[in-house]
Amino acid sequence: MNWPKEGDLKYGGLQIREDDCSYVWQIAAEDRCEWVKGSPDCESDSVIPYPTVLFCTFSTVYPALFALGIVVFLLWLLYLFLILGTVADNFFCPSLSVIANVLHLSENIAGVTILAFGNGAPDIFTSLVAGDKEMVIIFTELIGAGIFVTAVIAGSVAIVSPFAISPKPFMRDCLFYIGAVCWIAFITKDETVHLWEGLSFIWIYILFIATVVGMQYYDNREEKRKARIPGLRDPEMLKTFLAYQETDTEMHLPMRSTAFSVKAKLDVAIAAEMASARARGESIGIDNLTSSSGSSQSHRPMGLFNEFLYDLNPINLHDWQKSSILVRALLALRAPAMLVLQLLVPVVNETAINHGWSKLLNCLQLCIAPIAVLFKLNVWRDSFGPVPVVLVFFVLGAILGIIVFIMTGRDTPKYHDAFAFLGFLSAMLVVYVIANEVMAVLQCIGFASGISDAMLGITLLAWGNSVGDLIANVAIARRGFPRMGYSACFGGPLFNTLLGLGLTWTISTLGKSDYRTKIRTSDMMPGCLAFLLCTLVSSLIYLNTVGFRARRSYGFLLFSIYFVFILVNFLSEIHYIHPLGTDHRED
Repeated sequence: MNWPKEGDLKYGGLQIREDDCSYVWQIAAEDRCEWVKGSPDCESDSVIPYPTVLFCTFSTVYPALFALGIVVFLLWLLYLFLILGTVADNFFCPSLSVIANVLHLSENIAGVTILAFGNGAPDIFTSLVAGDKEMVIIFTELIGAGIFVTAVIAGSVAIVSPFAISPKPFMRDCLFYIGAVCWIAFITKDETVHLWEGLSFIWIYILFIATVVGMQYYDNREEKRKARIPGLRDPEMLKTFLAYQETDTEMHLPMRSTAFSVKAKLDVAIAAEMASARARGESIGIDNLTSSSGSSQSHRPMGLFNEFLYDLNPINLHDWQKSSILVRALLALRAPAMLVLQLLVPVVNETAINHGWSKLLNCLQLCIAPIAVLFKLNVWRDSFGPVPVVLVFFVLGAILGIIVFIMTGRDTPKYHDAFAFLGFLSAMLVVYVIANEVMAVLQCIGFASGISDAMLGITLLAWGNSVGDLIANVAIARRGFPRMGYSACFGGPLFNTLLGLGLTWTISTLGKSDYRTKIRTSDMMPGCLAFLLCTLVSSLIYLNTVGFRARRSYGFLLFSIYFVFILVNFLSEIHYIHPLGTDHRED
Protein backbone atom coordinates (compact mmCIF):
# COMPACT_ATOMS: atom_id res chain seq x y z
CA MET A 1 0.00 0.00 0.00
CA ASN A 2 1.34 3.43 -0.96
CA TRP A 3 1.03 5.73 2.04
CA PRO A 4 1.63 9.47 1.71
CA LYS A 5 4.94 10.72 2.94
CA GLU A 6 5.30 12.18 6.41
CA GLY A 7 4.15 15.77 6.66
CA ASP A 8 2.22 15.82 3.34
CA LEU A 9 -0.95 17.11 5.00
CA LYS A 10 -1.89 19.24 7.95
CA TYR A 11 -4.11 18.00 10.74
CA GLY A 12 -5.50 20.28 13.43
CA GLY A 13 -2.85 22.86 12.59
CA LEU A 14 0.01 20.36 13.07
CA GLN A 15 1.76 18.05 10.64
CA ILE A 16 0.55 14.48 10.36
CA ARG A 17 3.47 12.15 11.07
CA GLU A 18 3.97 8.44 10.62
CA ASP A 19 4.99 8.19 14.29
CA ASP A 20 1.65 9.56 15.45
CA CYS A 21 -1.74 7.82 15.64
CA SER A 22 -3.33 10.65 13.64
CA TYR A 23 -1.61 9.11 10.61
CA VAL A 24 -4.53 6.68 10.55
CA TRP A 25 -6.37 9.16 8.35
CA GLN A 26 -3.83 8.55 5.59
CA ILE A 27 -4.79 4.86 5.53
CA ALA A 28 -7.63 3.47 3.44
CA ALA A 29 -10.88 3.34 5.44
CA GLU A 30 -11.17 -0.45 5.29
CA ASP A 31 -7.61 -0.89 6.62
CA ARG A 32 -7.69 1.59 9.50
CA CYS A 33 -8.82 -0.92 12.13
CA GLU A 34 -5.90 -3.26 11.48
CA TRP A 35 -3.46 -0.34 11.25
CA VAL A 36 -4.55 1.01 14.63
CA LYS A 37 -4.25 -2.45 16.20
CA GLY A 38 -0.72 -2.90 14.87
CA SER A 39 0.60 0.65 15.43
CA PRO A 40 2.58 1.15 18.67
CA ASP A 41 1.83 4.90 18.39
CA CYS A 42 -1.86 4.18 19.08
CA GLU A 43 -1.10 2.25 22.25
CA SER A 44 -1.56 3.74 25.72
CA ASP A 45 -1.46 2.49 29.28
CA SER A 46 -5.16 3.24 29.74
CA VAL A 47 -7.52 0.50 30.85
CA ILE A 48 -9.53 0.74 27.61
CA PRO A 49 -7.77 0.82 24.19
CA TYR A 50 -9.75 3.79 22.91
CA PRO A 51 -8.32 4.09 19.36
CA THR A 52 -8.96 0.39 18.74
CA VAL A 53 -12.52 0.62 20.06
CA LEU A 54 -13.26 3.75 18.03
CA PHE A 55 -11.83 2.63 14.68
CA CYS A 56 -12.86 -1.03 14.92
CA THR A 57 -16.21 -0.99 16.72
CA PHE A 58 -17.32 2.33 15.16
CA SER A 59 -15.73 1.90 11.73
CA THR A 60 -14.94 4.93 9.57
CA VAL A 61 -16.35 2.99 6.63
CA TYR A 62 -19.74 4.17 7.90
CA PRO A 63 -19.47 7.91 8.73
CA ALA A 64 -22.73 7.99 10.72
CA LEU A 65 -21.56 5.08 12.89
CA PHE A 66 -18.18 6.76 13.45
CA ALA A 67 -19.92 10.02 14.43
CA LEU A 68 -21.95 8.00 16.93
CA GLY A 69 -18.67 6.66 18.32
CA ILE A 70 -17.37 10.21 18.86
CA VAL A 71 -20.57 11.09 20.72
CA VAL A 72 -20.26 7.98 22.89
CA PHE A 73 -16.66 8.90 23.73
CA LEU A 74 -17.72 12.45 24.65
CA LEU A 75 -20.42 11.10 26.97
CA TRP A 76 -17.88 8.71 28.51
CA LEU A 77 -15.51 11.64 29.02
CA LEU A 78 -18.25 13.57 30.86
CA TYR A 79 -18.85 10.52 33.05
CA LEU A 80 -15.14 10.32 33.88
CA PHE A 81 -15.22 13.99 34.90
CA LEU A 82 -18.22 13.24 37.13
CA ILE A 83 -16.36 10.41 38.86
CA LEU A 84 -13.19 12.50 39.12
CA GLY A 85 -15.12 15.23 40.91
CA THR A 86 -16.88 12.67 43.10
CA VAL A 87 -13.58 11.22 44.28
CA ALA A 88 -12.20 14.69 45.07
CA ASP A 89 -15.33 15.85 46.93
CA ASN A 90 -16.37 12.68 48.79
CA PHE A 91 -13.05 10.95 49.42
CA PHE A 92 -10.14 13.40 49.12
CA CYS A 93 -11.37 16.49 50.94
CA PRO A 94 -12.80 14.87 54.12
CA SER A 95 -9.68 12.72 54.63
CA LEU A 96 -7.30 15.59 53.92
CA SER A 97 -9.11 17.76 56.46
CA VAL A 98 -8.54 15.05 59.09
CA ILE A 99 -4.88 14.68 58.08
CA ALA A 100 -4.41 18.44 58.51
CA ASN A 101 -5.76 18.16 62.07
CA VAL A 102 -3.65 15.10 62.88
CA LEU A 103 -0.51 16.87 61.70
CA HIS A 104 -1.54 19.97 63.71
CA LEU A 105 -1.30 22.22 60.66
CA SER A 106 -2.64 25.72 61.06
CA GLU A 107 -5.70 26.68 59.05
CA ASN A 108 -3.70 28.75 56.57
CA ILE A 109 -0.98 26.16 55.96
CA ALA A 110 -3.59 23.42 55.54
CA GLY A 111 -5.59 25.63 53.17
CA VAL A 112 -2.69 26.39 50.83
CA THR A 113 -1.17 22.89 50.87
CA ILE A 114 -3.15 19.79 51.81
CA LEU A 115 -6.69 21.08 51.30
CA ALA A 116 -5.68 22.88 48.09
CA PHE A 117 -4.29 19.56 46.87
CA GLY A 118 -7.64 17.92 47.56
CA ASN A 119 -9.49 20.50 45.46
CA GLY A 120 -6.85 20.51 42.71
CA ALA A 121 -6.25 16.76 42.54
CA PRO A 122 -7.86 16.36 39.07
CA ASP A 123 -5.63 19.06 37.55
CA ILE A 124 -2.48 17.85 39.30
CA PHE A 125 -2.91 14.22 38.30
CA THR A 126 -3.90 14.94 34.71
CA SER A 127 -0.66 16.92 34.53
CA LEU A 128 1.43 14.10 35.98
CA VAL A 129 -0.01 11.36 33.76
CA ALA A 130 0.60 13.39 30.61
CA GLY A 131 3.65 12.63 28.53
CA ASP A 132 5.54 14.96 26.22
CA LYS A 133 2.96 14.40 23.45
CA GLU A 134 0.13 15.57 25.71
CA MET A 135 1.97 18.63 27.04
CA VAL A 136 0.01 20.98 24.77
CA ILE A 137 -3.25 19.78 26.31
CA ILE A 138 -1.92 20.09 29.86
CA PHE A 139 -0.41 23.55 29.41
CA THR A 140 -3.54 25.05 27.88
CA GLU A 141 -5.72 23.21 30.42
CA LEU A 142 -3.91 24.69 33.41
CA ILE A 143 -3.97 28.21 31.96
CA GLY A 144 -7.48 27.82 30.53
CA ALA A 145 -8.79 26.45 33.83
CA GLY A 146 -7.16 29.41 35.58
CA ILE A 147 -9.11 31.79 33.34
CA PHE A 148 -12.33 29.81 33.87
CA VAL A 149 -11.98 29.81 37.66
CA THR A 150 -10.86 33.44 38.08
CA ALA A 151 -13.48 34.69 35.60
CA VAL A 152 -16.54 32.41 35.46
CA ILE A 153 -16.46 30.99 39.00
CA ALA A 154 -15.37 34.22 40.70
CA GLY A 155 -17.94 36.14 38.64
CA SER A 156 -20.67 33.66 39.56
CA VAL A 157 -19.92 34.07 43.28
CA ALA A 158 -20.13 37.86 42.95
CA ILE A 159 -23.43 37.68 41.04
CA VAL A 160 -25.04 35.16 43.40
CA SER A 161 -23.97 36.90 46.62
CA PRO A 162 -22.29 40.34 46.41
CA PHE A 163 -19.92 40.82 49.33
CA ALA A 164 -16.97 42.73 50.75
CA ILE A 165 -13.55 41.26 49.98
CA SER A 166 -10.71 41.13 52.51
CA PRO A 167 -8.07 43.36 50.86
CA LYS A 168 -4.83 41.82 52.16
CA PRO A 169 -5.47 38.14 51.25
CA PHE A 170 -6.82 39.14 47.83
CA MET A 171 -3.86 41.39 47.01
CA ARG A 172 -1.44 38.68 48.15
CA ASP A 173 -3.02 35.90 46.06
CA CYS A 174 -3.64 38.07 43.00
CA LEU A 175 -0.13 39.55 42.89
CA PHE A 176 1.47 36.14 43.34
CA TYR A 177 -0.70 34.78 40.53
CA ILE A 178 0.23 37.68 38.23
CA GLY A 179 3.92 37.12 39.01
CA ALA A 180 3.59 33.39 38.30
CA VAL A 181 1.94 34.03 34.91
CA CYS A 182 4.68 36.47 33.93
CA TRP A 183 7.31 33.94 34.96
CA ILE A 184 5.62 31.22 32.87
CA ALA A 185 5.63 33.53 29.84
CA PHE A 186 9.35 34.20 30.34
CA ILE A 187 10.24 30.51 30.82
CA THR A 188 8.33 29.28 27.78
CA LYS A 189 9.58 31.98 25.43
CA ASP A 190 12.48 29.85 24.13
CA GLU A 191 10.37 26.64 24.18
CA THR A 192 12.98 24.98 26.38
CA VAL A 193 12.69 24.25 30.09
CA HIS A 194 15.77 23.58 32.23
CA LEU A 195 15.72 21.69 35.51
CA TRP A 196 16.16 24.82 37.59
CA GLU A 197 13.28 26.46 35.75
CA GLY A 198 10.95 23.57 36.54
CA LEU A 199 12.02 23.64 40.17
CA SER A 200 11.49 27.41 40.30
CA PHE A 201 7.71 26.94 40.09
CA ILE A 202 7.80 24.74 43.18
CA TRP A 203 9.97 27.29 45.01
CA ILE A 204 7.56 30.09 44.08
CA TYR A 205 4.75 28.17 45.71
CA ILE A 206 6.87 27.54 48.80
CA LEU A 207 7.49 31.30 48.92
CA PHE A 208 3.73 31.82 48.68
CA ILE A 209 3.16 29.47 51.63
CA ALA A 210 5.83 31.31 53.64
CA THR A 211 4.10 34.62 52.87
CA VAL A 212 0.73 33.27 54.01
CA VAL A 213 2.24 31.98 57.25
CA GLY A 214 4.12 35.23 57.83
CA MET A 215 1.01 37.35 57.33
CA GLN A 216 -0.98 35.10 59.65
CA TYR A 217 1.71 35.32 62.33
CA TYR A 218 1.70 39.11 62.08
CA ASP A 219 -2.10 39.26 62.27
CA ASN A 220 -2.18 36.96 65.30
CA ARG A 221 0.38 39.08 67.09
CA GLU A 222 -1.66 42.19 66.38
CA GLU A 223 -4.79 40.50 67.71
CA LYS A 224 -3.04 39.69 71.00
CA ARG A 225 -2.17 43.35 71.44
CA LYS A 226 -5.80 44.39 71.25
CA ALA A 227 -7.91 44.32 74.37
CA ARG A 228 -10.47 41.52 74.21
CA ILE A 229 -12.75 43.16 76.83
CA PRO A 230 -14.01 46.68 76.09
CA GLY A 231 -13.09 49.41 78.52
CA LEU A 232 -16.48 49.93 80.10
CA ARG A 233 -16.68 52.23 83.11
CA ASP A 234 -20.25 51.21 83.95
CA PRO A 235 -20.04 48.06 86.15
CA GLU A 236 -23.52 46.93 85.05
CA MET A 237 -22.60 47.14 81.37
CA LEU A 238 -19.37 45.21 82.01
CA LYS A 239 -21.31 42.56 83.93
CA THR A 240 -23.81 42.21 81.10
CA PHE A 241 -21.01 41.88 78.55
CA LEU A 242 -19.26 39.12 80.52
CA ALA A 243 -22.52 37.26 81.09
CA TYR A 244 -23.22 37.33 77.35
CA GLN A 245 -19.77 36.01 76.57
CA GLU A 246 -20.14 33.13 79.04
CA THR A 247 -23.58 32.05 77.83
CA ASP A 248 -22.85 32.35 74.14
CA THR A 249 -23.13 28.89 72.67
CA GLU A 250 -21.10 27.57 69.80
CA MET A 251 -22.97 26.54 66.69
CA HIS A 252 -22.07 23.32 64.95
CA LEU A 253 -23.20 21.63 61.77
CA PRO A 254 -25.58 18.73 62.41
CA MET A 255 -23.87 15.36 62.01
CA ARG A 256 -24.61 13.43 58.83
CA SER A 257 -25.61 9.78 59.15
CA THR A 258 -22.94 8.53 56.73
CA ALA A 259 -19.49 9.61 55.55
CA PHE A 260 -20.54 9.56 51.88
CA SER A 261 -22.72 12.45 50.78
CA VAL A 262 -23.20 14.64 47.75
CA LYS A 263 -22.50 17.63 50.03
CA ALA A 264 -19.47 16.16 51.82
CA LYS A 265 -17.05 18.75 50.46
CA LEU A 266 -19.49 21.57 51.21
CA ASP A 267 -19.95 20.45 54.81
CA VAL A 268 -16.20 20.13 55.39
CA ALA A 269 -15.61 23.60 53.94
CA ILE A 270 -18.37 25.22 56.00
CA ALA A 271 -17.19 23.47 59.17
CA ALA A 272 -13.68 24.86 58.61
CA GLU A 273 -15.06 28.35 58.00
CA MET A 274 -17.17 28.16 61.16
CA ALA A 275 -14.12 27.16 63.21
CA SER A 276 -12.17 30.04 61.70
CA ALA A 277 -15.00 32.49 62.42
CA ARG A 278 -15.20 31.39 66.05
CA ALA A 279 -11.44 31.86 66.38
CA ARG A 280 -11.87 35.43 65.07
CA GLY A 281 -14.72 36.04 67.48
CA GLU A 282 -17.33 36.29 64.73
CA SER A 283 -20.82 34.82 64.92
CA ILE A 284 -22.35 32.39 62.45
CA GLY A 285 -25.94 32.98 61.44
CA ILE A 286 -28.34 30.17 62.21
CA ASP A 287 -29.73 30.38 58.67
CA ASN A 288 -26.37 29.25 57.31
CA LEU A 289 -26.54 26.14 59.46
CA THR A 290 -30.10 25.11 58.81
CA SER A 291 -29.64 25.49 55.08
CA SER A 292 -26.94 22.84 55.06
CA SER A 293 -28.20 20.60 57.83
CA GLY A 294 -27.55 16.93 57.45
CA SER A 295 -29.15 13.70 58.53
CA SER A 296 -29.77 13.08 62.19
CA GLN A 297 -28.55 10.02 64.03
CA SER A 298 -32.06 8.54 63.98
CA HIS A 299 -31.67 7.83 60.26
CA ARG A 300 -28.76 5.46 60.89
CA PRO A 301 -29.88 1.81 61.29
CA MET A 302 -28.96 -0.44 64.18
CA GLY A 303 -27.08 -3.70 63.84
CA LEU A 304 -23.67 -4.48 62.32
CA PHE A 305 -24.90 -5.91 59.02
CA ASN A 306 -27.66 -3.32 58.57
CA GLU A 307 -25.11 -0.58 59.18
CA PHE A 308 -22.83 -2.14 56.57
CA LEU A 309 -25.57 -2.25 53.93
CA TYR A 310 -26.57 1.34 54.75
CA ASP A 311 -22.99 2.61 54.34
CA LEU A 312 -22.43 0.53 51.19
CA ASN A 313 -25.52 1.95 49.49
CA PRO A 314 -24.13 4.03 46.59
CA ILE A 315 -27.09 6.43 46.77
CA ASN A 316 -27.44 8.28 50.05
CA LEU A 317 -31.14 8.12 50.92
CA HIS A 318 -31.11 11.53 52.60
CA ASP A 319 -29.48 13.09 49.51
CA TRP A 320 -32.07 11.39 47.29
CA GLN A 321 -35.00 12.73 49.29
CA LYS A 322 -33.69 16.30 49.41
CA SER A 323 -32.41 16.53 45.81
CA SER A 324 -33.91 17.80 42.59
CA ILE A 325 -34.59 15.59 39.58
CA LEU A 326 -31.29 16.57 37.96
CA VAL A 327 -29.25 15.72 41.07
CA ARG A 328 -31.11 12.43 41.41
CA ALA A 329 -30.16 11.58 37.84
CA LEU A 330 -26.49 12.30 38.63
CA LEU A 331 -26.72 10.19 41.79
CA ALA A 332 -28.09 7.28 39.76
CA LEU A 333 -25.42 7.70 37.07
CA ARG A 334 -22.54 7.65 39.51
CA ALA A 335 -23.99 4.81 41.63
CA PRO A 336 -21.95 1.97 40.01
CA ALA A 337 -18.71 3.90 40.45
CA MET A 338 -19.63 4.90 44.00
CA LEU A 339 -20.19 1.24 44.92
CA VAL A 340 -16.66 0.38 43.78
CA LEU A 341 -15.15 3.47 45.43
CA GLN A 342 -16.85 2.79 48.78
CA LEU A 343 -15.32 -0.69 48.79
CA LEU A 344 -11.86 0.63 47.95
CA VAL A 345 -11.43 3.98 49.70
CA PRO A 346 -11.90 4.48 53.47
CA VAL A 347 -13.23 7.89 54.48
CA VAL A 348 -12.88 9.68 57.79
CA ASN A 349 -15.38 12.54 57.79
CA GLU A 350 -15.51 14.92 60.75
CA THR A 351 -19.04 16.04 59.82
CA ALA A 352 -20.46 12.49 60.00
CA ILE A 353 -21.63 10.44 62.98
CA ASN A 354 -18.66 8.60 64.56
CA HIS A 355 -16.52 10.39 61.94
CA GLY A 356 -17.80 7.95 59.33
CA TRP A 357 -16.67 4.80 61.16
CA SER A 358 -18.37 1.69 59.74
CA LYS A 359 -16.85 -1.37 61.37
CA LEU A 360 -17.61 -4.07 58.81
CA LEU A 361 -17.03 -1.85 55.77
CA ASN A 362 -13.72 -0.45 57.05
CA CYS A 363 -12.44 -3.96 57.83
CA LEU A 364 -13.42 -5.13 54.35
CA GLN A 365 -11.57 -2.17 52.80
CA LEU A 366 -8.35 -3.34 54.47
CA CYS A 367 -8.65 -6.57 52.45
CA ILE A 368 -9.63 -5.06 49.10
CA ALA A 369 -7.49 -1.91 48.84
CA PRO A 370 -4.07 -3.72 48.66
CA ILE A 371 -5.34 -5.95 45.84
CA ALA A 372 -6.43 -2.91 43.82
CA VAL A 373 -2.94 -1.41 44.25
CA LEU A 374 -1.34 -4.58 42.83
CA PHE A 375 -3.54 -4.46 39.74
CA LYS A 376 -2.77 -0.79 39.13
CA LEU A 377 0.99 -1.33 39.51
CA ASN A 378 0.62 -4.31 37.13
CA VAL A 379 2.45 -6.67 39.51
CA TRP A 380 -0.52 -8.92 40.28
CA ARG A 381 0.95 -11.69 38.11
CA ASP A 382 4.19 -11.79 40.12
CA SER A 383 4.83 -14.30 42.87
CA PHE A 384 6.99 -14.97 45.90
CA GLY A 385 8.39 -18.32 44.85
CA PRO A 386 5.38 -20.59 44.17
CA VAL A 387 2.97 -18.26 46.03
CA PRO A 388 1.16 -15.57 43.95
CA VAL A 389 1.69 -12.05 45.24
CA VAL A 390 -2.08 -11.45 45.09
CA LEU A 391 -2.68 -14.26 47.55
CA VAL A 392 0.00 -12.96 49.91
CA PHE A 393 -1.45 -9.45 50.04
CA PHE A 394 -5.00 -10.75 50.34
CA VAL A 395 -4.06 -12.93 53.32
CA LEU A 396 -2.17 -10.07 55.00
CA GLY A 397 -5.08 -7.69 54.43
CA ALA A 398 -7.56 -10.29 55.71
CA ILE A 399 -5.51 -10.87 58.87
CA LEU A 400 -5.32 -7.12 59.52
CA GLY A 401 -9.05 -6.76 58.87
CA ILE A 402 -9.88 -9.61 61.29
CA ILE A 403 -7.65 -8.07 63.99
CA VAL A 404 -9.35 -4.68 63.62
CA PHE A 405 -12.77 -6.37 63.62
CA ILE A 406 -12.05 -8.23 66.87
CA MET A 407 -10.47 -5.26 68.66
CA THR A 408 -13.11 -2.64 67.81
CA GLY A 409 -16.77 -2.00 68.53
CA ARG A 410 -19.40 0.07 66.79
CA ASP A 411 -18.03 3.25 68.31
CA THR A 412 -15.14 5.12 66.71
CA PRO A 413 -11.77 3.50 67.61
CA LYS A 414 -8.89 5.63 68.85
CA TYR A 415 -6.81 4.88 65.75
CA HIS A 416 -9.62 5.68 63.30
CA ASP A 417 -7.68 8.69 61.99
CA ALA A 418 -5.15 6.23 60.51
CA PHE A 419 -7.84 5.27 58.01
CA ALA A 420 -7.69 8.86 56.70
CA PHE A 421 -4.12 8.25 55.52
CA LEU A 422 -5.12 4.95 53.91
CA GLY A 423 -8.06 6.71 52.27
CA PHE A 424 -5.76 9.45 51.00
CA LEU A 425 -3.43 6.93 49.33
CA SER A 426 -6.34 4.93 47.90
CA ALA A 427 -8.01 8.08 46.55
CA MET A 428 -4.71 9.15 44.96
CA LEU A 429 -4.56 5.82 43.16
CA VAL A 430 -8.14 6.14 41.92
CA VAL A 431 -7.66 9.73 40.73
CA TYR A 432 -4.45 8.71 38.93
CA VAL A 433 -6.27 5.90 37.09
CA ILE A 434 -9.21 8.11 36.10
CA ALA A 435 -6.92 10.99 35.03
CA ASN A 436 -5.04 8.52 32.82
CA GLU A 437 -8.32 7.50 31.19
CA VAL A 438 -9.30 11.16 30.71
CA MET A 439 -6.05 11.91 28.88
CA ALA A 440 -6.41 8.81 26.68
CA VAL A 441 -9.99 9.71 25.71
CA LEU A 442 -9.03 13.31 24.96
CA GLN A 443 -6.15 12.23 22.76
CA CYS A 444 -8.41 9.84 20.85
CA ILE A 445 -11.16 12.44 20.39
CA GLY A 446 -8.56 14.95 19.28
CA PHE A 447 -7.01 13.04 16.39
CA ALA A 448 -10.36 11.47 15.44
CA SER A 449 -12.35 14.72 15.20
CA GLY A 450 -9.69 17.18 14.06
CA ILE A 451 -9.83 19.33 17.22
CA SER A 452 -6.39 20.59 18.19
CA ASP A 453 -4.81 19.61 21.49
CA ALA A 454 -4.78 23.24 22.59
CA MET A 455 -8.53 23.64 22.07
CA LEU A 456 -9.21 20.37 23.91
CA GLY A 457 -7.22 21.68 26.88
CA ILE A 458 -8.93 25.09 26.90
CA THR A 459 -12.45 23.67 26.65
CA LEU A 460 -13.20 20.03 27.51
CA LEU A 461 -10.39 19.37 30.00
CA ALA A 462 -10.52 22.79 31.67
CA TRP A 463 -14.31 22.75 31.98
CA GLY A 464 -14.42 19.14 33.14
CA ASN A 465 -11.87 19.67 35.90
CA SER A 466 -13.42 22.99 37.02
CA VAL A 467 -17.18 22.50 36.82
CA GLY A 468 -17.17 20.78 40.22
CA ASP A 469 -15.52 23.84 41.76
CA LEU A 470 -18.11 26.07 40.07
CA ILE A 471 -20.99 24.16 41.66
CA ALA A 472 -19.30 23.93 45.08
CA ASN A 473 -18.19 27.57 45.27
CA VAL A 474 -21.57 28.92 44.16
CA ALA A 475 -23.27 26.64 46.70
CA ILE A 476 -20.94 27.93 49.43
CA ALA A 477 -21.78 31.51 48.42
CA ARG A 478 -25.52 30.77 48.62
CA ARG A 479 -25.02 29.34 52.11
CA GLY A 480 -23.73 32.75 53.19
CA PHE A 481 -19.96 32.21 52.84
CA PRO A 482 -19.08 34.11 49.64
CA ARG A 483 -15.61 35.07 50.91
CA MET A 484 -14.62 31.44 51.20
CA GLY A 485 -15.94 30.61 47.74
CA TYR A 486 -14.20 33.62 46.23
CA SER A 487 -10.82 33.11 47.92
CA ALA A 488 -10.65 29.59 46.48
CA CYS A 489 -10.84 31.13 42.99
CA PHE A 490 -7.28 32.46 43.28
CA GLY A 491 -5.44 30.15 45.69
CA GLY A 492 -6.64 26.99 43.92
CA PRO A 493 -5.58 27.83 40.34
CA LEU A 494 -2.26 29.23 41.62
CA PHE A 495 -1.59 25.89 43.32
CA ASN A 496 -2.61 23.87 40.26
CA THR A 497 -0.60 25.95 37.81
CA LEU A 498 2.64 26.18 39.78
CA LEU A 499 2.74 22.57 40.96
CA GLY A 500 1.12 21.12 37.84
CA LEU A 501 3.69 22.69 35.52
CA GLY A 502 6.52 22.55 38.06
CA LEU A 503 6.23 18.83 38.81
CA THR A 504 5.56 17.87 35.19
CA TRP A 505 8.51 19.81 33.77
CA THR A 506 10.85 18.84 36.62
CA ILE A 507 10.12 15.13 36.08
CA SER A 508 10.55 15.57 32.32
CA THR A 509 13.93 17.33 32.65
CA LEU A 510 15.22 14.74 35.12
CA GLY A 511 14.69 12.11 32.43
CA LYS A 512 17.02 13.92 30.02
CA SER A 513 20.81 13.64 30.06
CA ASP A 514 21.30 17.43 29.79
CA TYR A 515 18.49 18.20 32.30
CA ARG A 516 16.43 20.22 29.87
CA THR A 517 13.43 19.43 27.73
CA LYS A 518 11.84 20.90 24.65
CA ILE A 519 8.20 21.88 25.09
CA ARG A 520 5.39 22.62 22.68
CA THR A 521 2.96 25.17 24.03
CA SER A 522 0.80 25.62 20.87
CA ASP A 523 0.00 28.78 18.93
CA MET A 524 -2.76 29.58 21.44
CA MET A 525 -0.34 29.87 24.36
CA PRO A 526 0.32 33.64 24.15
CA GLY A 527 -3.40 34.34 23.95
CA CYS A 528 -4.14 32.15 26.99
CA LEU A 529 -1.49 33.88 29.10
CA ALA A 530 -2.63 37.31 27.89
CA PHE A 531 -6.27 36.67 28.82
CA LEU A 532 -5.32 35.22 32.21
CA LEU A 533 -3.32 38.38 32.93
CA CYS A 534 -6.24 40.46 31.68
CA THR A 535 -8.60 38.70 34.10
CA LEU A 536 -6.26 39.13 37.08
CA VAL A 537 -5.40 42.76 36.33
CA SER A 538 -9.07 43.60 35.75
CA SER A 539 -9.95 42.17 39.16
CA LEU A 540 -7.08 44.11 40.72
CA ILE A 541 -8.11 47.45 39.19
CA TYR A 542 -11.87 47.02 39.67
CA LEU A 543 -11.74 45.99 43.32
CA ASN A 544 -9.24 48.68 44.26
CA THR A 545 -11.45 51.25 42.53
CA VAL A 546 -14.71 50.28 44.28
CA GLY A 547 -13.24 49.70 47.73
CA PHE A 548 -13.04 45.90 47.50
CA ARG A 549 -16.77 45.38 47.05
CA ALA A 550 -17.57 42.46 44.76
CA ARG A 551 -20.71 43.71 43.04
CA ARG A 552 -22.78 42.08 40.32
CA SER A 553 -21.19 44.40 37.76
CA TYR A 554 -17.85 42.80 38.68
CA GLY A 555 -19.25 39.37 37.83
CA PHE A 556 -20.57 40.56 34.46
CA LEU A 557 -17.18 42.12 33.68
CA LEU A 558 -15.44 38.79 34.31
CA PHE A 559 -18.03 36.93 32.22
CA SER A 560 -17.39 39.32 29.31
CA ILE A 561 -13.64 38.68 29.44
CA TYR A 562 -14.15 34.91 29.37
CA PHE A 563 -16.64 35.15 26.48
CA VAL A 564 -14.11 37.11 24.40
CA PHE A 565 -11.40 34.57 25.33
CA ILE A 566 -13.47 31.61 24.10
CA LEU A 567 -14.56 33.49 20.97
CA VAL A 568 -11.00 34.39 19.97
CA ASN A 569 -9.79 30.81 20.45
CA PHE A 570 -12.74 29.36 18.57
CA LEU A 571 -12.11 31.67 15.61
CA SER A 572 -8.43 30.74 15.76
CA GLU A 573 -9.30 27.03 15.81
CA ILE A 574 -11.34 27.27 12.60
CA HIS A 575 -8.59 29.46 11.09
CA TYR A 576 -10.93 32.42 10.63
CA ILE A 577 -8.41 34.67 12.39
CA HIS A 578 -4.71 34.18 13.02
CA PRO A 579 -3.84 33.00 16.54
CA LEU A 580 -1.71 35.22 18.75
CA GLY A 581 1.20 32.77 18.67
CA THR A 582 2.91 30.42 16.24
CA ASP A 583 3.63 26.71 16.17
CA HIS A 584 5.80 26.36 13.10
CA ARG A 585 8.58 24.01 14.20
CA GLU A 586 9.42 21.07 12.00
CA ASP A 587 9.38 18.58 14.90
